[in-house]
Amino acid sequence: MTDVFRHREFMVSGSIDRAILHLGAPAALAALLQAGFLVVDTFWLGRVGPVALAAASTAGFMMWLAQTLGDGAASGSGSVLSRAVGEGDTGAAARAATAGQTLGVWGSALVSTAGLLSSHAIFAFMGTAPAVTADGLHYMWVILVGMPAYFLFVWLSAAFRAVGDAKTPLKLLALAAAVNLVVDPLLIFGLGPLPALGVTGAALATVLSWLVALAWGWVLLGRLGIRPAPFAFLRPPRFETWRALRVGLPLGLEGAFFSLIYILLTRVITSFGTPAVAALGIGHKLEVLNYFVCAGMGAAATTLVGQNLGAGDSGRAVRSAWRALFLTCLPVGAVTVALVSFPDVAIGIFSDDTEVVAAGTTYVLLVGLTQLFMAAEVVLLGAFAGTQWTAVPAAIEIGFTASRVPLAMFLITAGWGVEAVWFAIAVTTVVKGTLLAALFGLRYGRN
Repeated sequence: MTDVFRHREFMVSGSIDRAILHLGAPAALAALLQAGFLVVDTFWLGRVGPVALAAASTAGFMMWLAQTLGDGAASGSGSVLSRAVGEGDTGAAARAATAGQTLGVWGSALVSTAGLLSSHAIFAFMGTAPAVTADGLHYMWVILVGMPAYFLFVWLSAAFRAVGDAKTPLKLLALAAAVNLVVDPLLIFGLGPLPALGVTGAALATVLSWLVALAWGWVLLGRLGIRPAPFAFLRPPRFETWRALRVGLPLGLEGAFFSLIYILLTRVITSFGTPAVAALGIGHKLEVLNYFVCAGMGAAATTLVGQNLGAGDSGRAVRSAWRALFLTCLPVGAVTVALVSFPDVAIGIFSDDTEVVAAGTTYVLLVGLTQLFMAAEVVLLGAFAGTQWTAVPAAIEIGFTASRVPLAMFLITAGWGVEAVWFAIAVTTVVKGTLLAALFGLRYGRN
């Protein structure tokens, strides 16, 4: 079992910056690859027709919500494992891995069951056309049935990052992306004996890619010596499982709630017409590079804080969190300057419609100026996960994210246009980032 501690000394001693970049850069690339799944699906389904594209897009809300719950469970188990590795406790590390497997199996079972039972009601709420609803339900059903593969895949990835190995999760996701890239058009359009499955084929390709990466990851996990028995989740270690749930559940609920809020915001924006909706989508695409950098550094902060606390060095743990935030702000700040300096050019890359460019330019100017606060929000949430104290930070996230809807609606009734939504997103991002930074500083200091 010595392999599980192979990276430990690198994490708990030596250069903090080097350790952060060792973990953060591969994690950011992995997040970028994950976004590639959506790009590939959008590219091919766009060639099937608008109904197929709309079906996958609307079903994607449910997929996003389910995945955030899986990501939260993985973060919780990864936090517990990183602490055990920092302590040098082989037994605790093995039990933490079993706790992660347990949350992956039972958590995905609950999410899949709830999603399948509520799928018709979700599409009824969104009010999609009958053809879109029919295809969207098929896509959603396949994804939900395959959700256990995703939960276990992200658990494996979190386990490798928790021991200080960020390259293996990147390789696993690269394999999944390659499988999806090849299989997606084959199942969507058919080839030889393979029938053309359209939207259903896109969902099947996604699930197949998860399964392939999961299988390889399972083999590699065995080399660390912490791979649980296949049915260990039937008798999980209570202490580690409860602790992983206590850490991961608030994070998962925060992510799920975030997706629900954006569904509501989209309904608000539709009253301003299609250009406004398009501007929101483009604005998100422009933010995505910054977000991936932040997410990667947040994952690095979780591991470094957890391992150093486990090693008994709270000062280094806290310094790792603040240093991760500082290093994140450098590239995020550079991208922000470029976007805010040329907002119309940035929007024009995606659309030449004058209304879209006008609405999108305002979005970039307002939301773009808040990117450093978003960095504080994402990176410090990762640091809080490393400390295994997430309930209050998640409550702050949920509360102020929820406030975007009433704030936007209040400003609209006061005579604002779609800028009300952009302003609500921007001001709450500033508040969340500021509060989380203040909370982390007050609770753990700056060292």
